Amino acid sequence: MMKKQMTFKPTVLFILLSSAFSAQALHAETALSEPDADIQLKTVEVKGNKTATKLGTEKIRRQKLDEYLIQDIHDMVRYDPGISVTEGGRAGSNGFAVRGVDKDRVAVSVDGLAQAESRSSEAFQELFGAYGNFNTNRNAAELENISEVAILKGADSLTAGSGALGGAVLYKTKSPKDYLQDGKNYYIGLKGGYSSKSSQWMSSTTLAGRAGNADGLFVFTRRHGHETRNHGGGADTVLDYTDENSFSYKGVARATPDPQNTASKSTLVKLGYHFTPSNYLSGVYEDYRQDRKTDELSNLFSYISQDKRLRNDVSYRKRTGLQYENHLENGPWDSLKLNADKQQIDMTTMTWDIPLKENIQGRNTEVFFRRRGLYQNLNQFQISAEKHADWHNISWDTSYGAGLSKGKYRNSNLEYFALLFYPDILGSKKDTNEFLVSTENKKQHIYWDNTIRFGDKVKLGLGARYDKVNMNTLESDSLTPNVKRQLVWQNIWDKQASFKAPSYSASLDWNIVPSLTLQSKYSTAFRSPTTDEMWFFFPHRDFYVQPNPDLKDERSKNIELGIDWHGKWGNLKLSGFRTRYKNFIDFVYIGGIQHETLNSNGDIVKESWISPTYQNRNRNNAVVKGLELQGRWDLNSIGLPDGTYTNIAASYIKGSADNDIPLNALQPFNAVWGIGYKHPGNRWGIGTNLSYFARKKAEDTSRAYDKPNEPWPFVKHSRNVFLVDLIGHYQFGKNVSLRSGIFNLFNKKYYTWDTLRSIREFGTVNRVHNQTHGGIERFSAPGRNFNITLEAKF
Repeated sequence: MMKKQMTFKPTVLFILLSSAFSAQALHAETALSEPDADIQLKTVEVKGNKTATKLGTEKIRRQKLDEYLIQDIHDMVRYDPGISVTEGGRAGSNGFAVRGVDKDRVAVSVDGLAQAESRSSEAFQELFGAYGNFNTNRNAAELENISEVAILKGADSLTAGSGALGGAVLYKTKSPKDYLQDGKNYYIGLKGGYSSKSSQWMSSTTLAGRAGNADGLFVFTRRHGHETRNHGGGADTVLDYTDENSFSYKGVARATPDPQNTASKSTLVKLGYHFTPSNYLSGVYEDYRQDRKTDELSNLFSYISQDKRLRNDVSYRKRTGLQYENHLENGPWDSLKLNADKQQIDMTTMTWDIPLKENIQGRNTEVFFRRRGLYQNLNQFQISAEKHADWHNISWDTSYGAGLSKGKYRNSNLEYFALLFYPDILGSKKDTNEFLVSTENKKQHIYWDNTIRFGDKVKLGLGARYDKVNMNTLESDSLTPNVKRQLVWQNIWDKQASFKAPSYSASLDWNIVPSLTLQSKYSTAFRSPTTDEMWFFFPHRDFYVQPNPDLKDERSKNIELGIDWHGKWGNLKLSGFRTRYKNFIDFVYIGGIQHETLNSNGDIVKESWISPTYQNRNRNNAVVKGLELQGRWDLNSIGLPDGTYTNIAASYIKGSADNDIPLNALQPFNAVWGIGYKHPGNRWGIGTNLSYFARKKAEDTSRAYDKPNEPWPFVKHSRNVFLVDLIGHYQFGKNVSLRSGIFNLFNKKYYTWDTLRSIREFGTVNRVHNQTHGGIERFSAPGRNFNITLEAKF
């Protein structure tokens, strides 16, 4: 007898009831793994996981990126309590924070290509980031190009290589086969959207087609918007004071964000040819450029100099590559891939200091221009293979491979004066001297990963990887002569460094009963120091940075235990972890020192002043422990209509370095609970989520490594907050869908912890009044805002 299917109609009553709860499907392994399932508009069965999911791993597929209006990485991790975005000020974000570490300690890759390092020893961030002359952030990916995002939590260099100390974010771009299945020979996708928090308009076109043995994909996306709005309230604060270090501050701490125009353009092209059903060759071209043009009214320099400072932060990425795929029915592999890629990443900041109207003095008025760039070029070759085998009730999945890469890290500097009304006429010589050393690295790795299943009871995972990293300095004709002379004298010119690191992973899943699985995992990771962390040298009397070529690579070990309850009704997973970090690199104040220096005659002389001196050094260790809860319940299991569901996710984490020094990158407790309904035919859906963010406690923060007992001064603005979001969609006919969401529905005013810890006490950007915190309102999160997208698929 056929079971009668219960469905809802979108009544006003249901909408009102739903708005009290939440609707974000936070589990990674739910419904519709194939992108074209959404295209064909087949009936969607929203069901829980029938088997246990992997510890510390979540996958966000294209369907989820679309359904939940994900426009940037902040949206992407909005409902995942175990990961957050590291704020990077005016120029955007600076990677992710996972399990107590952030920035370069969380690996980021696109199709296996490591993305830009922030080029930032903490020395570089503190010194040059404080004045905003460099774009020291990590580059972002255009999410409309992405078919899947894997978020790995916990040490995992087996998967992601150097940098995956706390975890990794791995992007996979779209391919023609995502759209050309079930005999379909073409696909056309058109999408447009608007986000009110930054007044951003987005348009994207996706085309895919097949002709004979050839196929192709084309994705083009444009975005343009403005600064991200704060909640509002508060007034500008005039700064005029001297701090405890005798630094004088004059300027204006704005209560509202600086005016900004943002624009980005992205292109992804893939072309492939099937020589035989088992042999496929494809090529890829991808480019992405984002401009952030800012009228930097909050810069303290503007107040002192009576100039208007304009900035343009440019993030540019270009990639070309070839991939060969081979499939064998019998042989050493089932599938084999050979990849050769070339990637260019440029992070540039252009600055104009333009006199205010009242300071313009005729046709000879001058403008100061500066352009500083950080460039990272990568050539990479990888080979990877997969194989499956069965023996009686034992199955074995293995993957193995190797890779090598060569990267160059360069920088540029250009600055000069020009006439305001005749910009082609220079008022000074062009200065192109650089003070950062260009470097090169060569990386090699080999790995072997295995999953062995003993019937339905036991699953064993074993994997190992070996990495070797070589680095060296490069000659540069434009390096400031004094910098090179000092480096040669200190015996850190023409230097080399080498790091070797084995990484391991072992896991065991035991199905006690078909619906209950005990899980365990052990994994390791490493991060080789950046070249700036070892060789950055800045001999300034007010801020002296000593190089440290003897730094060790950072290491981490992760142990995780979990229990997973699952069935047709859904799933619930509780896990606990302990991650130990060793040789943690931190930027340390080592005291006031009267340094020796090399004068222009080559003589060693003693400086006549004492300089506050800093250096990157290895800490002994840091330990992070925590609990994570994640689950989904399909409520038709208790008689409610098919498509009704609820979900929950929570994260609690604590930790410290050298036994008692707090780690600022740790997120306070936060959780998400939601409920929603999705029509079984995917005609419409609605849901809400309730997010809770606990305040960051002062005792869980530190002002600096050398001031561990002083809390971070801006932690006082962290508060407990509940946020409610409402998300829904409606399908018009076969091809058109409308999605919309209202976020921070009740217009709560709050500050995220990642934003508060990004505020600077030193420099001219990202500042408030250090004593009164005047201007703090500029850093408040957006109030009530909405997103809307309209998409057509053919």
